[in-house]
Amino acid sequence: MTERLNFANAIRARVDARPGYDPRTLGIGQVHIGLGAFHRAHQALYAELALAARPGPWGIAAVSMRSAAARDQLAPQDGLYALAERSGAGETLRLIGCIRRCLVGGEAAIAAIADPAIRIVTLTVTEKGYCHDPASGRLNPSHSALSQGDAASLPGVLTAGLAARRQAGLGPVTVLCCDNLPHNGRVARQVTLDYAARRDDGLAAWIEREIAFPSTMVDRIVPATTDADRARVAARLGFEDRGAVV
Repeated sequence: MTERLNFANAIRARVDARPGYDPRTLGIGQVHIGLGAFHRAHQALYAELALAARPGPWGIAAVSMRSAAARDQLAPQDGLYALAERSGAGETLRLIGCIRRCLVGGEAAIAAIADPAIRIVTLTVTEKGYCHDPASGRLNPSHSALSQGDAASLPGVLTAGLAARRQAGLGPVTVLCCDNLPHNGRVARQVTLDYAARRDDGLAAWIEREIAFPSTMVDRIVPATTDADRARVAARLGFEDRGAVV
């Protein structure tokens, strides 16, 4: 049986690049909601490159809102995984170490956002995760998730996490949407304000005044990792990596 990738054996992994810092000492400054292959191959890669250039407290606490699959892949590997980048010139294999916590569920996301060390909340939950009316960009009040409590929806999670920060007197955060929908920052902001106004007009006014929701444009495709991909990565890496992405 092939040994599973982790901190103890990572030094022996056969890769083209590995973390230029010690992930075990990395403080957490970002929350990511939507721990899928896209985040691991895109946002986490850029965080990795930035940390290699200038280490700092910018590790990621990544949350899957519903499925525990990503946590179960990464947690036994101490959050480490290999990113395989393929092109006509061949393939490079890089170890990524910046995802320091793997969480599951809306309650975990709320608690993570409320952490005083957090400065950025990034989002990749697909368009349907915003519980919005595409025609108006506003919160869809009849969306089924909205009747199930704050932890059941992205707008609820953002609002509850930001409310906890406000109550504790913490500083603001940037909410950075990287989902493929027009004016994505504007949509994320509006559904959060609409949800917040349902519970507290003062909270909605605070979010409108203090929280940044920049819009982004992302053009990158990350296919689902197949068993053949994992076998190929393992053969080259020298260890089993259930969290590998391509």
